[in-house]
Amino acid sequence: MSNTPDRKYWDSVHAGRKETGATVFVRAAKKILGPSIVEMMRSYENHMLLKVIYPAFLPSGEGIRAIEIGSAPGRHLIRMNGELGCEVWGLEYSPEGAAANRELFARSGIDPGQVIEADLFDDGLGARFGDRFDIVLSRGFIEHFDDPGKAIERHLRLLRPGGTLVVSIPNMRGANYLQALLFCPRLIPLHNREIMRIKSFESLFDPGRLESVFCGYFGTYRIDFFIDRRGQMMRLAGKAAEAAQAGLNLFFRLVLRDRGFETSAFSPNLLFIGRKRH
Repeated sequence: MSNTPDRKYWDSVHAGRKETGATVFVRAAKKILGPSIVEMMRSYENHMLLKVIYPAFLPSGEGIRAIEIGSAPGRHLIRMNGELGCEVWGLEYSPEGAAANRELFARSGIDPGQVIEADLFDDGLGARFGDRFDIVLSRGFIEHFDDPGKAIERHLRLLRPGGTLVVSIPNMRGANYLQALLFCPRLIPLHNREIMRIKSFESLFDPGRLESVFCGYFGTYRIDFFIDRRGQMMRLAGKAAEAAQAGLNLFFRLVLRDRGFETSAFSPNLLFIGRKRH
């Protein structure tokens, strides 16, 4: 799309990343509350994805190779490696993002050479890595295009027949849209909100090429989502929201456990998982 973020935008996002208010809050809380309670204060969204959804629908173990498109800084891949035991690769076209991903991989004992600095739409990428991966995933990527189908096609070029495609996008509708209007209006035009309805989203994935195994909302609610942290006041608001989210995460883990409570109005993400037909 014409207003798709370019390399300079993503470089600015990835450059000079610092620990978040939530990280500081959780570190302090661990000393007071103990590790088991603090673990439940971590992202409920990640808990549902990594502990509930992925184990149910994704292959796991040695020999399974996964790649994330738009992977920086690489934390999600490291969690996947820990939970599923798969070999993880990153694809990142921002030099700053690729450098951050390599650094985090190296610190985590993963070969930094498994970060590919390239554009998904570079034809040479398909020539080198076509049909190579058992899992191809992207999170918050395809909604930046007027024609997401072209981006999905490039995902499929990297995926072997029988492999699993995982695509998630933010849900910038309902309460989340109101939050974005209040706290990050400049980011709204960078997103294709038309695909953020479940039927529109599912229609992006050709059933002739993909067998759908999951399509729905996940994450329940995130109060710390869609906050533009530029400026002192907004940084403080972001840190306050992250601390409040830690409390919500604990509530969700204690009350909802592994069930979630997913709605189009509040859930922060939409997720599709499908298997590439032979």
